[in-house]
Amino acid sequence: MFAGKKRSVFTLAGLYILTIPFFNGLNVTTYDNSQILGHFGPSTTAFSYAVYIPIFAMLAFLPLGLKLGKQIKVRTMILSVSFLSLLFNTASLFAPTIAWFVLCRSLLAMVSIIGIFASMVPILLKYNPALNMALMYGIFQFIQKGSQHLYQYLGAHFVSFHNWTFGIYFLNVNFLICIILAWYFYRADVAPLKTKFQFDWRGWIILILFFTIVLFLCVEGQTRHWFSDPKIMLASAALLITIGIYLLHVRFTAEPLINPDVYKFKNVIPGAFLMFYIGIMNGTGSVVTGYMTNILGFDPVLGAVTHLSLLIGLCISIPLSTYLLYKRIYLATIWVIGFACYGMYHIILFFRFYPGIDASDFYLPLIFKGLGMGFLFPVSLLYISEGIPPFLSTSRMMTGIIAQAVFASLLGSAVLGTFISNMNIQHKTGLSQQLSPINKQAEQQLEDSKRQFLYMGLSDAEAQKKAEKSLSNQTSQASILLAYKDIYLVMSAVCFLPIFIIMIFKLWRRPIGRVEVEPIPI
Repeated sequence: MFAGKKRSVFTLAGLYILTIPFFNGLNVTTYDNSQILGHFGPSTTAFSYAVYIPIFAMLAFLPLGLKLGKQIKVRTMILSVSFLSLLFNTASLFAPTIAWFVLCRSLLAMVSIIGIFASMVPILLKYNPALNMALMYGIFQFIQKGSQHLYQYLGAHFVSFHNWTFGIYFLNVNFLICIILAWYFYRADVAPLKTKFQFDWRGWIILILFFTIVLFLCVEGQTRHWFSDPKIMLASAALLITIGIYLLHVRFTAEPLINPDVYKFKNVIPGAFLMFYIGIMNGTGSVVTGYMTNILGFDPVLGAVTHLSLLIGLCISIPLSTYLLYKRIYLATIWVIGFACYGMYHIILFFRFYPGIDASDFYLPLIFKGLGMGFLFPVSLLYISEGIPPFLSTSRMMTGIIAQAVFASLLGSAVLGTFISNMNIQHKTGLSQQLSPINKQAEQQLEDSKRQFLYMGLSDAEAQKKAEKSLSNQTSQASILLAYKDIYLVMSAVCFLPIFIIMIFKLWRRPIGRVEVEPIPI
């Protein structure tokens, strides 16, 4: 059915490489959003929707995409998806408006789901019977997390040659390579995982409605000041009503999309909470990106290069954690090491939020973050999957995705932005109150700035105005740095807290249990 000898390292490597472009369909444009914004010229709110919609489209299509992936013949599926990805990606270059661009990106994200599953089928069939599930999860996480930052760097690098379109061309080359690899590795055109097609269409529509409401909250929440706006309150109420409608729908459906029976397993709810917790800790990375761009003035390529230091941590932690899980080490050990690494990442950066630091100052904390990701992400996926029967695979997967991706990463980022904005205003107000004639240091700094502008030939009134503006800008920069420090100080405590809980209550002093569900590492 597939080219290569059984359990051939060459075949396995080729099949894993085939998954990479589908994992990174949206990652190559991470650092060139400003160019895309300038090209299409939408409002800030419209562009926020443009960023979020492809992600939500991918998450909403995930259960249907996986179901369709089992029905289609593998060779036909992988080649079709590769051609469609090439088509949709190329079409985004010719989009006349931001709406058409978002449509093309959303379609690319949706077919990428089928591409990921199609590229995983031969791995599951040829290697899963002889490969420990911990190893498979570890390899997939290494490929996904590692290639994510590598593709973001390559995307930024290609964009620097000309403009944002070069990142799209780079991705097209990847899809062409996918077609070549698929043509070689996929010999027989069969559907080995095909079953009777049965899908919860009504539950899927309710899920789409749920994601649509969360999308609105993510984009509009901060600009509308959250619950002070009646539309946000209405959307929040609609979210709760949607959950109620789904629970009612489950009572009259034989095989619901998310089966509540999955929550009868004692590891699912704690596992979902841990995935949410990890998503919150990982979500502060947007603060670092904003700090590099807005305060330090890093260009996209330098920011992407700096973030490559995450790969060092990932290259150490994922193989190590996978080996430890394979050797059935206690779960508590993995959890403690992972939370400690995230705590070190936050506490080191807390002391490095000041103007003028170099890119090299970010290497050590980002390596610690990579270590934390490598220890926590594979074990969290394995823990929530522990003991779950295969027919509840989708329920388990969507529970984890909603907890980590939707609530922690997407909605959590919007809430984090609100916290930073509020703390920035508080700090700026406090600092501005100190700018008075009583403050001799501030008065002296104002006089020195005014004198410099007078030497430049400005009038006394213009020099005074420029000096006051310069002092105000310094105050604004100091206030945002204080807000960043507050966030990272609190998050360092959040990261270290689970360590004390695990050690005091002696939790997870056992190895990982049996995992039988499909390893979908999304």
